[in-house]
Amino acid sequence: MYQHIVVAVDGSNTALKALEHACRLAAFTGAKLTLVNVANPAEFMAVAPELVQQGGYEEAAREHGESVLGEALRHAEAAGVKDAAQHLLVSVRGAKEMAAELIDYADKEGSDLLVLGTHGRSGLMHLLMGSFTETVMRQTRVPLLVIRSNPDDEEKAAA
Repeated sequence: MYQHIVVAVDGSNTALKALEHACRLAAFTGAKLTLVNVANPAEFMAVAPELVQQGGYEEAAREHGESVLGEALRHAEAAGVKDAAQHLLVSVRGAKEMAAELIDYADKEGSDLLVLGTHGRSGLMHLLMGSFTETVMRQTRVPLLVIRSNPDDEEKAAA
């Protein structure tokens, strides 16, 4: 069925749900599983301006991405996935470029399934935040499994 599954992870509860689905599929089919984080230094500019003196935004984004990947790998191993791979991508622009980086990676690696989570934002939040998932859906040629978060999960995470 599937030979190579790529799952996008960012440390969010929604990405964790996507990872859980990808792990079950990989364990069931024996597919290779690659965990991918798209690090974005721009995300650190607004929330941590002090990082300018501490080695820069790109270094902070890479460190955060490596941490997310490490946690995702531990989760995959606990779920019974053998030999999961990790890959860190860096994108210096917004959601559209980040999505393009993921799509290009999945294409180049011969992935036959791409798994990612979505927060399901709409209205003003969708306009302000952009939609990584929507961009992937519109541009990828790789089959895509989108896992949507439950509103209850988002409320619990915010509390």
